[in-house]
Amino acid sequence: MLKRTLEPEVMDSAQDALEYNRMDHGAVNVNFVDDFLQFLSAHGKRLRLADDPSFDDLEDDYPDVIASFLDVGTGTALIPIELCKRNPEIRIMAIDLATSMLDLAIQNVDIASFRNQIQLAQVDAKDSGYEDGMFDATISNSIIHHIPEPSMTASEMIRTTRSGGVIFVRDLMRPDSAQSVDSLVETWAGEESDYSRRLFGESLHASLSLNEMKELVAEFGASPDTVTATSDRHWTWAMVR
Repeated sequence: MLKRTLEPEVMDSAQDALEYNRMDHGAVNVNFVDDFLQFLSAHGKRLRLADDPSFDDLEDDYPDVIASFLDVGTGTALIPIELCKRNPEIRIMAIDLATSMLDLAIQNVDIASFRNQIQLAQVDAKDSGYEDGMFDATISNSIIHHIPEPSMTASEMIRTTRSGGVIFVRDLMRPDSAQSVDSLVETWAGEESDYSRRLFGESLHASLSLNEMKELVAEFGASPDTVTATSDRHWTWAMVR
């Protein structure tokens, strides 16, 4: 079994941020949002509509409406932007610890004209400071593999999501061998720069295996079955709180 090799928790160099933003994440982001919306529908949840009441009244009067989001490890805010394209009535608190990522996120949000929908903040995912049950949904793509002790981040995601809310988290899945890492890098980043291929390979080495993530969520009373392999390189943790 390939051992986990940590990478830096915060990608905060300008080169890291620019390279990440330059890579083509379009299909991955669309797939993430599609899968998230399908999960909502399958569990009787829906996004806020224009004629729904104010955000303060939604939880009591419309418990199955998902209106307020926390996006953990937002990077350059590409997933919040994609989600707001589907529904401009929602509000997203998008957090990251990397200044360089957030600088580009501000630009991306402005270009997409979603400044009123997406709020960006430099916040530690392990200790956000937000109130218990503050958000209807917590989403995250590719943050867990950056965290040395990911149980702290998972605990925060559970704490800040209201009862009846949704947690939808996806990340890379560490394969069994270095040869499998090389194969995945060639398949999914073969046409990227040497720098991008190196980053992707390091991220695969730093990620949790499927069984490790199942064991992690079980620590908090969640069913291991809420974590599933959803591609050759990703697991997804999806549950109603």
